[in-house]
Amino acid sequence: MLFSHSLAEWGLGEMRTLIIGAGRVGQHLIRFLSSADENRFTVIEKKKERCREVANTFDATIIQGDASNPEILKTAEPAKADLLIAATDSDRVNDIVIQAAKKEFAIPRVIAVANSPKSKARLAAAGADVVFCPVELALKDMENIFSDGGSTTLMYRTEIGLKAVEATIPLNASIMGKQIQELQIPEKCRISIICRNGSYLFPEPAAELRSGDKILLLGDARAVEQTVELLRAKELA
Repeated sequence: MLFSHSLAEWGLGEMRTLIIGAGRVGQHLIRFLSSADENRFTVIEKKKERCREVANTFDATIIQGDASNPEILKTAEPAKADLLIAATDSDRVNDIVIQAAKKEFAIPRVIAVANSPKSKARLAAAGADVVFCPVELALKDMENIFSDGGSTTLMYRTEIGLKAVEATIPLNASIMGKQIQELQIPEKCRISIICRNGSYLFPEPAAELRSGDKILLLGDARAVEQTVELLRAKELA
């Protein structure tokens, strides 16, 4: 999970966390971070019923109000926060909060939840250190569900066009008997790992692909998609 991976990279121990928005995503993140007893939380939420839910479930300071209002945000003492998570239902509000967190209060770590994939670049430009989009993750899962089992998207960073896919070579693939160096793989795609017979190997140019091989592809999204089509193309009857 990108979120937990980023926290591990930052080496966070005891910290003060300011969470903006206590909807489904916000409460999930509070629950995740609550696993460490030393974490202290302040939550700003606009809706009264959500504030009540958080107060009844978590040990946190609750402030009811609109965090895009500078006076409301200041009541949470953001300058003392180690981490801010902008997770409201509005990307406009998240944008405003992120800018204030970085420019006015110098909060060292800011994570943003983008409600729309189109907002990811804007929230990153506003100053968020990490941006993730639940809708985008759900779309990736749907893509995997509707695939024929031949390929699985493992990662898709739309803001930079980076994609990682695991593709399985079918029994009657047209590439059988060919070396990797003979394949017309797009320049912006790499075969990173081949999983075979319960193990894995880092492929050499002279390696031949076999049916059933699971191939990890990494690179430009369109180039990766083209390579999947190439590897899974079947011999004509």
